[in-house]
Amino acid sequence: MATINISIPQKLKEQAQLLVRAGVYSSFSDVVRDSLRKNIFKNKYDLLAEKAKEDYKNGRGVVLKTAKDIDDYFDSL
Repeated sequence: MATINISIPQKLKEQAQLLVRAGVYSSFSDVVRDSLRKNIFKNKYDLLAEKAKEDYKNGRGVVLKTAKDIDDYFDSL
């Protein structure tokens, strides 16, 4: 597992620590990991849309006609 150092506002740190003390998370690192996962999941479709626009602009657009085409496309990402 990678280790990183981040700077955050004091109030944000205090709010995260409240979640740990309340037992919602087992550690501050768990708060950060879960927050990152949720943010990545939330933005996943925006990122896919941007990639599709870029592919279209560069002449790499793909027509997806069947459910298998769609599955194959997502598997290739």
